[in-house]
Amino acid sequence: MKKKGLVIGLGEVGLALFKVLRKHYGEDIDGYDIRDGNSPDGKYEILNICIPYSAEFQKIIQFYYNKYSPSVVINHSTVPVGTTESLGSWAVHSPVLGKHDNMEQSLTQFIKWIGGNSTECEISKNFIFNAGIRCHLVQSASETELLKLFCLAKYGMSIAFAQYQKDVFDQHGFDYADIMIWDKEYNQHVDPTLKRPIMIPPHGIIGGHCVVPGTRILNERYPNDILKEILKYQKIHDTFTAWHPVNIYPTAKIGKDVSIGMFSEIGNNVSIGDRTRIGSGCFIPEGVTIEEDVFIGPHTVFANDMYPPSGKENWEKTLIKKGARIGAGVCVTPGVTIGEKALIGMGAVVTNDIPAGETYAGVPARPIIKNRTIRRVD
Repeated sequence: MKKKGLVIGLGEVGLALFKVLRKHYGEDIDGYDIRDGNSPDGKYEILNICIPYSAEFQKIIQFYYNKYSPSVVINHSTVPVGTTESLGSWAVHSPVLGKHDNMEQSLTQFIKWIGGNSTECEISKNFIFNAGIRCHLVQSASETELLKLFCLAKYGMSIAFAQYQKDVFDQHGFDYADIMIWDKEYNQHVDPTLKRPIMIPPHGIIGGHCVVPGTRILNERYPNDILKEILKYQKIHDTFTAWHPVNIYPTAKIGKDVSIGMFSEIGNNVSIGDRTRIGSGCFIPEGVTIEEDVFIGPHTVFANDMYPPSGKENWEKTLIKKGARIGAGVCVTPGVTIGEKALIGMGAVVTNDIPAGETYAGVPARPIIKNRTIRRVD
């Protein structure tokens, strides 16, 4: 016999949803998180998905659908537009609205939007409404996916603009609190539709685990300069920190515990490994791969075009291997590899590959030995 429902993913959203459903359905609701080990056996009528989006998202959901044979899968996760519809007619999308510090209460206060095929939406509505959550149905899961992404981006835009205001005020030595007083006074005397959000600046980054990832998802499908401004103030899942102002292209892949200094630019498809430190004013264009534990000093410049400007036909790839250290003001020409734990002295111009563990300096960069004499370079 099928149980009523299973919640997969017991993070902040999933655990709150699990608790709300349990209050009405009792033991007929189970919860599972990947950290718990093996998923439960049996069959369920309703499968609730509350896991972060990833490249394997659809495969993961298909696996659980095949295992539990539910009538409906309710996708509560923030995902790219079209994700839920790609799963099949048995899936609907129902994004979560609420405050992170009180998600359980928020679930019963906000209307739960549900998008998808009419039959599956009705089944989902009955399931959610019976647990004390108000519902609103729309005919497309893509609409609810967009609504959630827009919601996150609007919030991020307000935070980013607040930081911009503070940056300008700081240049003049003005108190940011006066901006908040100004906006509060304005809001008291205008139509409700014209009221402005009263925001506290994020101190250089936007934290949390939803605003920036959601904005990135939206920008990948529907790119816009406004969204790129939001992405300048980012700290995603506590994985890396980028100190404003920086310009990080949405396709850049940045590892855990990476720090990117002010006024740096990280180009399309650049890959940066875990625990790497990038100083201020660095230029790292498309075609550069940086492995783990690399140090890149301030004002280091990489190039990718051998004969600029040539489009991409003369672009070459550059690789900086694990543990390499690059001093301030270094220039790295296209197509070179800097080996593991190599050391490049400040101001050097790297025109050829650098072997692992070697120390190079000068213009062009040449190997040096401990007594600082230059070895012969043929």
